Amino acid sequence: MAEGDSEPKSTTSIKVVFIFFGVASLLGWNALLTELDFFDHFLPGMDPQVTFPFYNYILNILFQFLLLWKKDLFSLKFQLMVGVIGSIVFLIVIPGFTLILEKDSTANHYVSGILVILMGFISALCQAGFFNLVAHFPLEMIVALSTGQGFSGISMNILQYIALFSVTGNDDKAYNIRGWIFFIISAVVLGVCLALLLFYYNTDYFRFYLEPKPRDTPHSNLLDNEANNENNEEKINNESENLTNESVPPVTPFNEFKALFKRLWDLDLLMLYIYILTFTLFPNASIKQNLFGLDPSFNANTIITIYNVFDTIGRYLVSKIKPNKKLNMIMVLARSVLFFTLIFNDYSHYKLGWNVDTTSILLFFNVAILACTNGITNTLTFGLAPEQVSDDLKGQAGTSLSFFLIFGIFLGSCIAILLQKIMNLYDK
Repeated sequence: MAEGDSEPKSTTSIKVVFIFFGVASLLGWNALLTELDFFDHFLPGMDPQVTFPFYNYILNILFQFLLLWKKDLFSLKFQLMVGVIGSIVFLIVIPGFTLILEKDSTANHYVSGILVILMGFISALCQAGFFNLVAHFPLEMIVALSTGQGFSGISMNILQYIALFSVTGNDDKAYNIRGWIFFIISAVVLGVCLALLLFYYNTDYFRFYLEPKPRDTPHSNLLDNEANNENNEEKINNESENLTNESVPPVTPFNEFKALFKRLWDLDLLMLYIYILTFTLFPNASIKQNLFGLDPSFNANTIITIYNVFDTIGRYLVSKIKPNKKLNMIMVLARSVLFFTLIFNDYSHYKLGWNVDTTSILLFFNVAILACTNGITNTLTFGLAPEQVSDDLKGQAGTSLSFFLIFGIFLGSCIAILLQKIMNLYDK
C-alpha cells in the first residue's frame, strides 16, 4: 500500500482467519498430546505420557531461543509455511511409523522418539511464527488468534469423543482405526489453515501491517533509546537526528536481545510464571482426580475439555477488557492460590473422607478458574507486549513471549512430575 494510506478496517472474515491461525499454531502438537492413549497402547514401554513432551521440548525450546536471539534466522513466511506443512507431515508420519514397526520394540522407541524430537523444531516454527505474525496487528486480532488457540484444544477434545464413540474396544484394531480418524481429520484442518495463510498473506490488509513503514529503520528506536538513557535529555533533543555509530551500541544479537528483554522483562517473566503454575497443576494433578466416577479414558478427556472450554472463554473475554499492566499482574499473582486449593481438594478426598460428588464439584471450579485466568492473562500479556517496542520489533516481542511461554510449560511440567509423586504418597 502507498505511503499515507489509512489503516484498513478489520472485518469479521479477517478475525475468523486469525482464529484459524490460532488453531494452526497449536493443533499439530495438541493432536499428539490428545492421542497419547494411542501411543501408550502401541509403545507402553516408552511411557509416551512423560517422554513425548520432554522430547518435543528439546528442539522446541532451543529453536525458539534461536529465533529470539537472531530475528532474521528465517523469514516470517518461511516459518509459517514450514511450520504448518511440517505439522501435517508429522501428524501422518509419527503414527505411521508407530504402526509399521513392531509394537513396543526398541526400534519403534528410537524412531518414534527421534520423530517427536524433530517435531519440536516444527512446533517452534509454528508457535513462534504465529505469535510473531499477530504482534504486528491490532489487539482484536491478537484476541482472535488467542481464542483460536483455545478452539484448537476444544476441537481436539470433540474429535477424541467422536473417535471414542465411533469405534469401541481396546484391541490393536480399535486403537488403529480411532487413531487414523483423529490424525487424518486433524491434518485436513491444518490443510485448510494452510490455504488461508497462502491466500491472505499477500492481501492489502496483511501488507499494510507487515511491510516496513518508511519511518521505521530496523533496530533504530529500541537501540537508540538504550543509548540515549546514558545521555541527558537536552542532548537527546539536540542530537536525536544526527546520532553517530559511536553513540549507538553495535547492532549485535546480544545487544538486541538485551535491549528487547530490558523493555519486556516484566511481561516475559509474567508469561513464564503463568505457564509454570498452569502446567504444574494441569494436566497431571487435575486428571489424577476423579470427576463424578467417570471411566479413566473419559475422565481425562472430560477434565481436559473443561479446561479448554474455559481457557477459550478467558481468551475471548479480553476483547471486553482494556489491556492494563496492573490488572494483569494482579490476576497472575492472585491465581497462585489455586496451587493450594486444587491439591487440597485431592487431599481432602483421601485423608478427610470428602465424597466424590463434593470433590468433583470443587475440581470442576478449580480447573475452570485455572483455565479462565490462564486464557485472560495469556492474552492480556500478548496484547501488552507490542505496545512496549518500536514497530520494527513488534514481531520479535511476540517471539520473546512465545519463548518464555514454552519455557514456562517445560518448567511447570518438571514440577508437575515431582508434585505427582508427592500426591501419590497420601492416596495409598
